[in-house]
Amino acid sequence: MHRNVLCPDKKNNFQTVSLSRKTVTSRIEAIDKNLTSQLESKIGQFTFCSIAMDESTDINDTAQLVLFIKGVDENFEISEELACMRSLKGTTKGCDIFREFQEGLLTLKVSI
Repeated sequence: MHRNVLCPDKKNNFQTVSLSRKTVTSRIEAIDKNLTSQLESKIGQFTFCSIAMDESTDINDTAQLVLFIKGVDENFEISEELACMRSLKGTTKGCDIFREFQEGLLTLKVSI
């Protein structure tokens, strides 16, 4: 196995890691919650910000809307982050895109 080649001294640590579906799912959810919390905190410190959007269709023919946020805080530090990705089910009219845009911002607690 690769663990023997890369980290032979950590072999026992790898063997004790649970990789059940439930464990992996809960770890992914915990990582998502932590990253979302960090992003919300960073956004909360922005003095000014801008949003960029892009819409594309995935391999399953589902439209995906991606929101990026760029902001500057009071120390003039600039940050640019992938804010969220929203699936557009049904049509991709301007009103559909705007609705998902608004919901994405609400999820991140960004006021328009």
